[in-house]
Amino acid sequence: MKQSILDIGHFERKVIYFVQKNYQLFFFIIITILALLMRNNLRYFQSGDYVYSLKPWTDYLEAHGGFLGLKSLESNYNMPYLYILAFITYLPSSTLAKIKLVSIIFDFITAFLVMIIVKKLIKPSKSSLIPYLAYAITLFIPTLVLNGTVWGQCDIIYTCFILLSIYFFLEKKYVGTFIAYGIALAFKLQAIFVLPVYIFMYFKEKKFSILNFLWIPIVDFILYIPAWILGKPLAEIFDPYLMQIGQYKSLVLNFSNLYSLLPDNYDFFATAGLFLSVSVLMMFYSLLIKNNIKIDEKNYITIFLITIMLCVYFLPSIRTIYVCRRCYISNIFISLSKQDLRSIYYLVYQL
Repeated sequence: MKQSILDIGHFERKVIYFVQKNYQLFFFIIITILALLMRNNLRYFQSGDYVYSLKPWTDYLEAHGGFLGLKSLESNYNMPYLYILAFITYLPSSTLAKIKLVSIIFDFITAFLVMIIVKKLIKPSKSSLIPYLAYAITLFIPTLVLNGTVWGQCDIIYTCFILLSIYFFLEKKYVGTFIAYGIALAFKLQAIFVLPVYIFMYFKEKKFSILNFLWIPIVDFILYIPAWILGKPLAEIFDPYLMQIGQYKSLVLNFSNLYSLLPDNYDFFATAGLFLSVSVLMMFYSLLIKNNIKIDEKNYITIFLITIMLCVYFLPSIRTIYVCRRCYISNIFISLSKQDLRSIYYLVYQL
């Protein structure tokens, strides 16, 4: 029977077979291109933080010799990010494009970390698309896109190092775990939300020395040495930490939690809220220890996720952006087997 011109040909079959055989690679490439195109389309927006903080700081550094300007720059951001602002003053292009490019680069690194963490945890078949879906979902999480590409903020940087820390922890590379975590904490104090998990794991698992925690201040100190050498007073180097602690004097900051039910009296409720948060975390960890739950790699992710959720719902002055870490870890969490997590669900129900 004569073949119609509309029938599929041999060459087309080979192309379709090649695409199907390498579907994961094509999916990865296409998602990456689409994510880049979307970010390119959104990058022109100038937020208030950019107009009143990031651009003036960068312009000041550029006018005062880049890194040399760090000595006299007044900023409430930690030094590692100011190093990045100083570095980009030597590069061509607009300040807006350079600042947002930094966050966009870390967007993709973070998504890649999510993908390899999911791969490690679920040990998928060669044809599985789940790790690549985790990569794709991460790139299109609204808070991720808004924070970096639209607003030009840098929260994705310390979040990226938190995920790197978690990856090293899953690999049982504990020095790398605490070095990466130290870098995250050096960028922003909000990284403190995951520290309770490592303290809990130290007592529960007994797999690493307490001396590993020393890497956190060591890394912070090393990262601050360049600013100190350039003439920045030590008091000013550590000022951002103190400023971040007492920066917001409102119980609720665009994120509804326990304190939405209370009068907005920060001075009266804030300290009590801190004690409450620590107590809730202790109850959660104590239940895990008391019930002798065997914690495997998948349960590590669950504990990280629940810890962050408890922090954001019980601590006062929580901003929406602080919940970003929960989004990324949740993305990993949804890839896991629910059957393996029943015991921890039961413990949370008891709380």
